[in-house]
Amino acid sequence: MGMMPTGSPESSASGQGPRSGPCAPVNRSGRPYGSAATSSAARPWKSLDHRKRSSEVEQNGAGFDGMLYKSLISLYGSSLAGKSGPKDDLIWHFAPSDDLRQFRVYALEALQRAKVFLLDHQAAAYTDTLHDAVSRQAEEAGVPAMAILGEVKLPGSVVWVEFDDRELGVARFERASPVTRHDEKPLGTGLRGYLLDDRNEGHLRITMFHRRESSRVVDPICALLVKRTPTGQLNYDDVEVELSRSVVDFRVRSGDTMEMIQGRRTVHQVETGYDLFIPYALFAMLVSPDLGGIIPTETETFTVKDTKTARKFGKSWILGAQKSHLTIRIGPQAAAHMAERTARLEFERQTLEARNGPVRHWVSEHERHYRSGKVVLVKAHQRGQAPVPNLPTRVMGPKPDAEGFEFPATERSSQG
Repeated sequence: MGMMPTGSPESSASGQGPRSGPCAPVNRSGRPYGSAATSSAARPWKSLDHRKRSSEVEQNGAGFDGMLYKSLISLYGSSLAGKSGPKDDLIWHFAPSDDLRQFRVYALEALQRAKVFLLDHQAAAYTDTLHDAVSRQAEEAGVPAMAILGEVKLPGSVVWVEFDDRELGVARFERASPVTRHDEKPLGTGLRGYLLDDRNEGHLRITMFHRRESSRVVDPICALLVKRTPTGQLNYDDVEVELSRSVVDFRVRSGDTMEMIQGRRTVHQVETGYDLFIPYALFAMLVSPDLGGIIPTETETFTVKDTKTARKFGKSWILGAQKSHLTIRIGPQAAAHMAERTARLEFERQTLEARNGPVRHWVSEHERHYRSGKVVLVKAHQRGQAPVPNLPTRVMGPKPDAEGFEFPATERSSQG
């Protein structure tokens, strides 16, 4: 089963539209690309609460104190030590199983070993603009977006990449990303994190964790195993979807039907595939000569107070985690690119709004043929509108070449 589907049905259980894989030439709702920029004046969704939260994010980065990475370390460690409560860990107490225990043992060990990256909201948005550009290039060339990136090497055998999904959704909506063409408001909620485990010679394990706003952490319903070719390259056409039986059992006990569970699995799989481009684009920029316009900064993960408290109460799972992580922010080069892109989109929006219809012109007499065989003679007539003074008219012609993004010179993958 391929990891990069071209779309999926809507699921009422997800709370938001599904997303397609990063290699697919459609948006995350399975709709074709292409949209006009969104006017800043027409944003009824942008409430005062959101403005307040955006200001807090700008001051505090990506909400570092509420990192999903730290929440998972704390929750999984507490549950395995028998110290978690039903209020914060419902699935562990409501549907316990050996499968769930084994998964958390694996996940906790992998998280403690992982090299951790945290993208602030501007860095995630900047990386996502590359996704838009590469998706167009991939669609025109008829190849997956991951093939445009080439074979990207992970910065470690186990890697964790985290970003704010809500802020990313807002950024996509405000810049009129093709994936938001039919959206009336931003999609995205809470925090999203990717655990990439490359320790198995036969496959790369991709586990996406998502903590939605105002909700507790829920174990992922599935993981993706990207198989390798005999030469060691990742084959994105050969992907196994590993379903979590413990999460399925929990959903059944919670009253979900099998159709609802299948919808949750599909949405999670498609969302995992779509935003997988973000960590891989980050890895490509980290090895480029100018770092692709980003600035990585080493940041303390668990504070001295956290460590003292963990040592006092015997929380070994916190003491065994990474002491620091790399916070990713954008530099002047990337900021200039984002500002230029915003200005260009606003100019295009104003141009579209100011355009008039076709200028008045003469249409010669001609025949109109229908599938039924009917033929109608259309007499010569005039079409269009008389030009309005001081108003530009529509001119049909070739589209200018879109500006592309240059990635480090790597051998392009031949995998579909």
